[in-house]
Amino acid sequence: MIPYIGYIIAGALFLFVATDILAVWHKKLKLQLIVSTALLGLLALTALYGIMSGQSSVALGIFNINPFSMLFVLLFSLSLMLVNFLAYEYSNDYAAFLMLLGFASIGMFAIAMANSLVTILLGIELMTVPTAFMIMLNGKQFVESAIKLFILAAIAISVLSFAVALVFPYDPSLALASLATNPGISGTYILVLALLLFITALSFDASLFPFNLWIPDVYTGAPGYVTALLAGINKKVAFVALFEVLLLVMFPLAGYYSSALQALAIMTMFFGNIVALVQNNVKRLFAYSSIAQAGYITLGIVSVTQYGIEASIFQIIVHSFMIIGSFAIVLWLESKNIRTITDYNGLGSRNAFAAFALTIFMISLIGIPPTAGFVGKFLLFTSTINVGLLALTIIAVINSFISVYYYAKVIMSMYAKKDRSAMKATWSINAVVLVCLAVVIVFGIFPQPLISMASAAATAIFPI
Repeated sequence: MIPYIGYIIAGALFLFVATDILAVWHKKLKLQLIVSTALLGLLALTALYGIMSGQSSVALGIFNINPFSMLFVLLFSLSLMLVNFLAYEYSNDYAAFLMLLGFASIGMFAIAMANSLVTILLGIELMTVPTAFMIMLNGKQFVESAIKLFILAAIAISVLSFAVALVFPYDPSLALASLATNPGISGTYILVLALLLFITALSFDASLFPFNLWIPDVYTGAPGYVTALLAGINKKVAFVALFEVLLLVMFPLAGYYSSALQALAIMTMFFGNIVALVQNNVKRLFAYSSIAQAGYITLGIVSVTQYGIEASIFQIIVHSFMIIGSFAIVLWLESKNIRTITDYNGLGSRNAFAAFALTIFMISLIGIPPTAGFVGKFLLFTSTINVGLLALTIIAVINSFISVYYYAKVIMSMYAKKDRSAMKATWSINAVVLVCLAVVIVFGIFPQPLISMASAAATAIFPI
C-alpha cells in the first residue's frame, strides 16, 4: 500500500486543483466547498495511514513518503480545510480564492514531500505568489499588503536560488538523499555562504528577525482568513523546508547553523514580544505574537538533536491550530468593526464561547498548563537544557513571561465589564474555533499520541 500513497496524494491533489479551477466558471460555491473539503479529508486520511505504517519509500520518483512528510501532509490538509471554511464565509470572491488556494497547495505539499532542492525552490514560489494574489481579492485597500508580501517572496526566492546554485557543483542532482550522504558537503567557505543564504531565504517566510519587518504589516493588512493562512500554514511550510535543508543538506555544518539560529531565535523572541507590548490593534498584536512563536520553534533546531526536532515539530503543529483559531475569532470581530483591545470590552458577556476560546488560545500561546502550548514549550525548553544551552532557555522563559502582559490585557478587556448586547458568530467561525479548541485542550491533557507522531517524524528526518 505504501508505494501507492504517492499516487493517491497526487490524484487527490490534482482533483483538488481541478475542482478549484472549475469553481471560477461554475459558481456553485457550496458544492465546491463540499468537494474541496472531501478531497482534503482524503489527503488527511491517506497521510494518517502513512504515519501509522511507519514505512518510507519514494513515489513517482519525486515524492518522499515517510512519517515526516506524511505528518505535514496531514497538518496542511486539516489546516487548509479550516481556512477554506473561513474563506467561504468571508471572501468577496470565494471561487477565485479557491483556485489560487489550489495552486498554493501544490507548493505546500511539494515541500512536505520534497526529495530535492529544486522541489523546495519551486514549492516556495508556488505557495507565496498565489498567496499574494489572494490578499488582493477583497479590494484595493489590500494592495499594499499584497505588494509587500510579493516583494518579500521575490527576495526570498532570489536568495534561495543563489543558495541552490552554490550547492549545485557539489552534487548536480540536488537530491536531498544524495546530498545528505555526500562527503563533498563539508565546511568550505562556499558552502558556509550557501548555508547563510538558505537560512536567510527561508527566514522571510518563517518570520525570523530581522527578515520579518514587513510581516506584521502584511498580516494586519490582509483579510483575516488570508492572515490565518499565512500564520497557520505558510510559516509552517517554511519551517519544513528549513528542516529538510539543514538536516539533509547542511548537517555537516550543524555547528555553524546552530550558532546562527541561536542569535536569530533570541532576536526574534525579543522583537516579537517587546513590540507586541505596545500594540492596541488585536490583529497586529497576534502578528507580533506569531513572530515570537517562530523564535520558540527555532529552539528545537538549535539543539541539533532528534529530541529537539521532535519538540519543534510538536510546537509547529499545535501553534497552527492555536493561531488559526485565534485569527478566526479576530476575523469575525473585525467584520463587526471590533479591532482594538478597547473594542473587546465586554466580549465575555456578548459571546461567552468566543471569549472563552480566545482566552484558552492565549493561555496556550503563553505556555500555561493544561494546554498543548505548555507541552510544546516544555519539550522545547527541555531540548535546549539537554544540550547545555541554559542561558538560551532562560531567555526563552523570560520572553514567555513578557508575553503574559499583552495577552492579559486582551483577556482582562474581554471580561472587564458586562455588555448585554449579545453577538452571534457565524457557523464557519464556530466550527473552526471548536476544532482548534479541541486540539489545544485534548493534546494538552493527552499529548502522547501527538508526541509519538512527532517522534516518528523526527526519526525519519534526522540524519543520525
